[in-house]
Amino acid sequence: MTYQTLTKHPRMGLEILQNCNLLELTAGQITELKTTLWERGLIVIRNQKLTASELQEFAQKTFEDPTLENRYQSKPIDPEIPLDLQSSGVAILGNVKGLDRDIIDKYAWQWHHDKDHLPKTEGLEMNSLYVVMLYGIEVPETALDGQPHSTQFIDTIEAYNNLSVRERQKLENLSMYHLFPTILAAENEEIPRKLHPIVSTHKVTGKKGLYLGSDTSILMGMENKLAEAKQFWHELFQKILEVTPVYSHVWHPGDIIFWDNSQIMHAGVPYDNTKYRRIALRAGVVANSIL
Repeated sequence: MTYQTLTKHPRMGLEILQNCNLLELTAGQITELKTTLWERGLIVIRNQKLTASELQEFAQKTFEDPTLENRYQSKPIDPEIPLDLQSSGVAILGNVKGLDRDIIDKYAWQWHHDKDHLPKTEGLEMNSLYVVMLYGIEVPETALDGQPHSTQFIDTIEAYNNLSVRERQKLENLSMYHLFPTILAAENEEIPRKLHPIVSTHKVTGKKGLYLGSDTSILMGMENKLAEAKQFWHELFQKILEVTPVYSHVWHPGDIIFWDNSQIMHAGVPYDNTKYRRIALRAGVVANSIL
């Protein structure tokens, strides 16, 4: 896929709360963080030093999601990974165990909304206010293409507005089924999935945008035509890329990116795991507190 890439975007990527300590934010600063996040879709706070348990505590306290630590199956402590990188509810991404070791999150190199538990959790819509926090601890110097290491993002509200009136009207009447991204069903077991409109209304701003999930999403009516469903998704996403620029966030150690998953899609960028190590922590919470 070819598309235009921006390292500065008119809406996404605003750096806020400069020189702050994330663990010592005032009530006013927390309100500023959340208000800016809903308005911008993606914000950045730099120069942080957090353990995994501190990131988890901050995420739960700020967005009032008490279920974070119980959402994923507990894993035993891995003796090959430092303890300060391990906490329930916080994922470790990259090749944390060293050069030439497996990259844990290769599947994230494709464009997607983070789905996680949303398709299989009763009462949560796919466009729930699901906030993802990605904290870069060790950052590769370059990606495989020689450019600075980055993660790419697209504003799905902007994408909706950039389509023609005719295209928007067509999508208004369509919905997709969304599946948990990495689930493997046992024989005769139904895979949890939820139906959600392609044109989605944001729960805070009321703005219309697109919710596409990933290329495993299945257009309603194509449940038994999975190849055609995947083709439909890729053709639609290519149209979006042709009219909507991509924001490329260039990473620095200590960056924490916050994005509102209901209005932002993203894709990781491949790097050489035999040359560079990448260590990042990820937490995702449902925002039960808007302000």
